[in-house]
Amino acid sequence: MPVLTRGDVLLVGLLSVALFAGLLALLPPAAAAFTACLFLGMALITLADLRHFIIPDMLSLPAIPLGLAAHALILKEGDWLMGISDGLMGAVLGGGAFFLLRSLYFRLRGVEGLGLGDVKLAAAAGAWLGPSALAPACLVAALAALAGVLRHAGFSGRPQLHARLHIPFGSFIAPTIFLFWLLALAGLTPFG
Repeated sequence: MPVLTRGDVLLVGLLSVALFAGLLALLPPAAAAFTACLFLGMALITLADLRHFIIPDMLSLPAIPLGLAAHALILKEGDWLMGISDGLMGAVLGGGAFFLLRSLYFRLRGVEGLGLGDVKLAAAAGAWLGPSALAPACLVAALAALAGVLRHAGFSGRPQLHARLHIPFGSFIAPTIFLFWLLALAGLTPFG
């Protein structure tokens, strides 16, 4: 069974094209294009993770170099070398921190707490957002995940939270990356 249907991809693709067209009135064409590409990838990642607890490599891995380019060309316009190094530092910190957290949890509990897809997505977050916005973005994603779990527990009538509860964390990280990217474009987040 495919992780995403053709209908999913078509719908999200059409929404991305509409977003690009709408953003052209507000942003330079390159910024609008990068933003539409980010939306496409993060929306598809959100759907895949919500449905199947999978973050496809074909979506997360290309987001890393695309994020480096976007960070350098859009957020650090005029100083692409600084933008690349800032994005690389963010990618290494994001992926490294999540990999360390994944390894420590496995060592302590003997079960996988984070998948490698989450690690790759955290690297993509760092590439797009840089190191200065990475921690706040991860905090927002974690709080959103916690709120989602508590809401689900309350509405399901079974408020049984336990250590082996499966949470599609990528479906919280991906929209947060997009949100923080929009805030960065509006100049509302620190990017050093």
